[in-house]
Amino acid sequence: MAKTTDKTRLQELAHKYLQGNLTKEEKHEFDHWFSQTTDEPLEIPASYAKDELAHRQLIFNRIRKELGTSPSRIVTLWRGIAAAVLVVLSIGAGLLYFKANQPTSKQIAKANKNDIAPGNNQATLTLANGKRILLSSKEQSVYKQVDRKSGQLEFNTLTTAKGEQYQVILPDGTHVWLNAASSIKFPVSFTASKERRVFITGEAYFEVTKDKTKPFKVVSDDQLVTVYGTHFDINGYKDEAGTRTTLLEGSVDVNGTLLKPAHQAINVNGELKIRSVDTENIIAWKNGYFRFKSETLESIMRKISRWYDVDVAFQSPALKDIEFGGVMTKYVNVSKVLEMLELTGEASFELKGRTIIIKNIN
Repeated sequence: MAKTTDKTRLQELAHKYLQGNLTKEEKHEFDHWFSQTTDEPLEIPASYAKDELAHRQLIFNRIRKELGTSPSRIVTLWRGIAAAVLVVLSIGAGLLYFKANQPTSKQIAKANKNDIAPGNNQATLTLANGKRILLSSKEQSVYKQVDRKSGQLEFNTLTTAKGEQYQVILPDGTHVWLNAASSIKFPVSFTASKERRVFITGEAYFEVTKDKTKPFKVVSDDQLVTVYGTHFDINGYKDEAGTRTTLLEGSVDVNGTLLKPAHQAINVNGELKIRSVDTENIIAWKNGYFRFKSETLESIMRKISRWYDVDVAFQSPALKDIEFGGVMTKYVNVSKVLEMLELTGEASFELKGRTIIIKNIN
């Protein structure tokens, strides 16, 4: 079959694909184009859609149909790329397109027989008296304010293992989302103190209830964050390069430095570096997605390791530095995530037991 290179023809085929109107011959032609290497995204002209919103919805619906997922777990497209056809992942300047009936590699096909399900809403609560309670409800736990006559602070600790996440409402009404392999230690009551101080490990997202009389403080390694009513994320995993505090709304003080919305403070051994960030990437985990932008494969695999409770082995160090970008639901089996990553053609993935082996393409 001759290689399809005419851009106008490809745009026409892409539009018909989104509409679900490809003939058998056209589908073969379109599939053949997908198998060719391309460094540029294919755009569908505005003339093919009534308006931008309609165009976005068309792409959204088509991907949802292909993935067979519910709207709440559908792949989300980045803002500003509504004209790009079925973009799911990118690598360098090249783009990876979601393709119907894409052949699965031998490694991933074999992995399907020993697949690993995604994590779930689960955590362990350790009460002040030492009693441990397994929490597995899909609903968040709520803790009511309890006055203590002794005046002494008593703490509960909520802990998630790998493959777990959980949402909790603290005694003051503050909402906390706890990511995998994380913990939060909080007072049974905030009434016995002039401040609301909690302690975290791993990653947590906060929506803090305002109380001017009692500042809210979050303690992690080498860091103290003071807030008065705001939305922010703290990532303090030991295997990450420093503790990262990202502000979405309001104002926070990180070790004496004020942070503005859409900015992140990176704390490495007590030294702070401030940078602007895409906050949607930061809190994607809370919203049910993997969302990357120019992120190394090593960093991506750390997130996959925590969510699926798997180990990761790289065949060569160079594979760690490959950069990806894109979004996908995290509520699918690990093989589906590995399939999407493998479609870049930059690495192959094999699942052995609970270990993902990343190899060079031969």
